[in-house]
Amino acid sequence: MRRAILALLVLPLAGPAAQPLLPLPQAVALVAARYHGRMIEARVVPGREDERTAVAYELRWLTPANDVLRIRVSALDGAMLLVEGSGMIAARK
Repeated sequence: MRRAILALLVLPLAGPAAQPLLPLPQAVALVAARYHGRMIEARVVPGREDERTAVAYELRWLTPANDVLRIRVSALDGAMLLVEGSGMIAARK
């Protein structure tokens, strides 16, 4: 969590009218509404070319079956960008 906060402080955003980032707790709540488990790590990363977002949260999510999912969420609008890992179907709510 500390890394995510530090990254927010140093991550450059374009211009004075840049869209504010979705707070990390809100992004985690969006994931928790769809998947059983809990966050074990979060990072702020640049969006990839195919994601249509400039900034994303990359979460590591521990499922009840002890599988770890990698989940990317847009830090601008909360859109789910990617979910991958073993057990993602079983963890879905």
